[in-house]
Amino acid sequence: MPKCFIDPSAALIFGAILSILLVTALATRFENAAWQAKVDEFRQFKGHADIVMFGDSLTASGHWQEMFPKLSIINRGISGERVGSALLRLDQITAAQPRLVFIMLGINDIRRSTSPDDVAASYGKIINRLADVESIVVQSTLLTNSEVHNAAIKRLNSALIALCSKAANCRFVDLNVPLSRDGSLRPDLTTDGIHLNGAGYRVWENQLRPMMAAVSAER
Repeated sequence: MPKCFIDPSAALIFGAILSILLVTALATRFENAAWQAKVDEFRQFKGHADIVMFGDSLTASGHWQEMFPKLSIINRGISGERVGSALLRLDQITAAQPRLVFIMLGINDIRRSTSPDDVAASYGKIINRLADVESIVVQSTLLTNSEVHNAAIKRLNSALIALCSKAANCRFVDLNVPLSRDGSLRPDLTTDGIHLNGAGYRVWENQLRPMMAAVSAER
């Protein structure tokens, strides 16, 4: 009876692949559970606000009410958020009956190799479903310290500009002008090449201040 020989190197590679798949599956399960927990939390706490901040971890980490204490602001950012899953929770925006909505999404989609065109298509659905909101500000997806990601981010932002030009209540704001240098996120404004530090949030705050002041003046 012929003997069966297993190449040790092949066994190691197979084991490594299984380990990666297991870790990825566990991480995805945890991410989905954390997302659902946050969605459930937001739906328990409903209230009206002048402004809703909507997006991923970049939005979630912002101390918006402290930046603009004279306005009522609800933060509806969730870490790891993608455009497709954001579509599932737009009720968190409309329930607040805001006059102004700031949106920033896209980086988590790009990092998972979703094409800029597909991200923009989902973004367009968000804008369409918020047609009754008085004003939407789509903020540029921020550049990172990765050239590969930045090429896709630039394509996405170009598509977002085109989307906003077709919606009467939508305005595009390019935050990459003050936050980036030489085509990448400024190293003095980031903690890891993606997320902002305190100084980065101050730059962001200053870019939003004129729009926030307009809402405050109309109250």
